[in-house]
Amino acid sequence: MGRRRGFFAEMQYQAAKAQKERARQVAAAERERVRLEREVHRAEAAAALARERMARADAQALAQAEREAKRLHVEAQQSKVESLNANLREEFAAIDSVLESTLAVDDYVDLEKLRRVAQHPEFKSPHQVVPPPPPPIVAPPEPCYEPPAPPTGISAVFAKKKHAAATAAAQAQFAQAHASWMAVVEQIPQRQLAATQQYQAAERERLRRLADDRRRYDAECDERQRVVDAENERLDDLINRFAASEPDAVEEYVGIVFGNSIYPDVIAANSDVDFSYDADLRELSITLVFPPPDAIPATKSFRYVRASDEIAETKLTQKDFTTRYVNLVNNMTLRTVHEVWESDRAGKIDSISLVGGVNHVDPAVGKDVFVRLMALAVSREDFLEIDLSRITPSETLKHLRAVVSKAPHRLTPIGDLKGVRK
Repeated sequence: MGRRRGFFAEMQYQAAKAQKERARQVAAAERERVRLEREVHRAEAAAALARERMARADAQALAQAEREAKRLHVEAQQSKVESLNANLREEFAAIDSVLESTLAVDDYVDLEKLRRVAQHPEFKSPHQVVPPPPPPIVAPPEPCYEPPAPPTGISAVFAKKKHAAATAAAQAQFAQAHASWMAVVEQIPQRQLAATQQYQAAERERLRRLADDRRRYDAECDERQRVVDAENERLDDLINRFAASEPDAVEEYVGIVFGNSIYPDVIAANSDVDFSYDADLRELSITLVFPPPDAIPATKSFRYVRASDEIAETKLTQKDFTTRYVNLVNNMTLRTVHEVWESDRAGKIDSISLVGGVNHVDPAVGKDVFVRLMALAVSREDFLEIDLSRITPSETLKHLRAVVSKAPHRLTPIGDLKGVRK
């Protein structure tokens, strides 16, 4: 048996569960557990190191290394026991505070706060960077004619022909260099145009790809916005129907409230709730599923037995186990009713009819059955007179004339529900 959560209930459940997990991780018990686990790892590492040293030791050091390895092993086992006991204490504290933990929380759900706003990442594209235009092509320096130095002194009489030949060669070399320079200069406009055209083509391609990236980004933003708008439209519809007290809207709101109600991990997988709303009677009918007795840890503590090098368990006494399970059944019942009415500021629910039990395989016939352990019918007026922070749950249920199993831990069912209502 189990009720499928509505859209917003599932969303709130997942958010509340994540928040509960984050809070649990920063709790003192978690810090203690992490510290003890770290100590276990440290001791085990030290023991492993000692074993390595022992393997390398000589005969005289071997005995000492063995003693050290045994000592460190004992420390590691004892640290492991401390860690197990810390986990156990944390589980028991969470189970025992099922009712107390919800009293510090306002169970009211402001539906308007479920409204979403689309979150869009910043637009980024590798094509956003604008490359600089090509630099202008500059002509190389124009070559200058440098005639050979004329001969001087007495050699000038005999070197006229040689100087004339050198001058002719220099002029020819200059003419060739200048012609080459002119050819380069004449090509500059064409080269500049080609570079500009190549740049412009690359820029057009960049802009095309940038536009493609922007279209994809805009399409993704539109889709995110479409999803958010659709969810907000569903929310508007829920708010309007809830204001009109439509039964399915009231049920969805209650589902959101229960979605926020996160039970301890050790029992959460075995807990469930189903419900329906009667608009004519303004009554909420609840079927609450308790975890079976075997979901509750039956171990009181762990201890290390050096003689056998084992970690042994000490079981809870039957009385302690019975008391814890009975208290859990009582606390879950009162917590469920409390969460409904604390959240119902709109006053949609005047009374609650609750049946609680355990899903169980009947060993006689091998069929799944729901064993009823609790039945309660209570009005808003009567329940809100109770100060849950100062009560004894069993006395409160007796005061409310609830029908309670005489032995919930044995899955002893209650009788018929006649007489439950006032």
